[in-house]
Formats: sequence, C-alpha cells, structure tokens
Amino acid sequence: MSKSKKILFIDNDNFQTEMRAQLLSDTHHHQVVIVDSFEEVEILYQKNKFDIVIIDFARDFGAKSLKYIDSIDHMQKMITISENEEYSEPQGCDYCTSHHQRRRLIPPFPFPELVHLVESFELTMCAHKKHK
Repeated sequence: MSKSKKILFIDNDNFQTEMRAQLLSDTHHHQVVIVDSFEEVEILYQKNKFDIVIIDFARDFGAKSLKYIDSIDHMQKMITISENEEYSEPQGCDYCTSHHQRRRLIPPFPFPELVHLVESFELTMCAHKKHK
C-alpha cells in the first residue's frame, strides 16, 4: 500500500466529487480537502503543502485556480479533469509535459483510473499527450 497523500480537490461541491473524495479517503487513507471557490484555494494553498491537486479547470474558478497554483509552484503534481477539448496548458502537450507534472482525465472515467494516478503518479505519463 502506498503512503497516504494530502490531496486538494478543486471542483464544484457536488455528489460525484464528494463520493470520489470519500472513497480516496476511506479506501486509500488519503487526506482529501474539497474546495469549491477560488477564495478557498488561495487560503488553503498558502497555508498547506499538497502532494497532489485534482482540479476541474473547466469550472468557473478552475482556470483561475490552476493559474494561481502555477504561479506558486509550476511543478505541483496535478490531475486535471476536463470534459472539453481545452488543455490545461495553452502552449500544448509538449510544453506541459516538459514544464509541469500533470496528468489528464476526461470524464466519464472509472474511479480506479483516478486511484491509479494518485497512487502511482510518478510512474505514469499523461495518457492524452498527442504523439507525433
């Protein structure tokens, strides 16, 4: 079993987010904090160090939160979630993989896929990087 991680989960506070966070906490013993506003992100990210940030950057405050975290630590381990074709890095996949530590999930995704990224982040690559 892997070491317990401190996770910041940035998403609208809905049932699906709460269930994912609860399962990560209950079954894998991670400490998960859900935030659903930019103001909460600012407060918590200044006060705490997180092993992984899970963020739906397509939400109202998601892109702003992502830019804020990047301004503090551009190598923060991050799992981005987005239903659309927009990427978290406007300069594209190659730039993202060489300048950030991000993995991307596109909903719907099975919960074990999220667990795998959390548990084995360092051993994974972004599955959505465009290969030439």
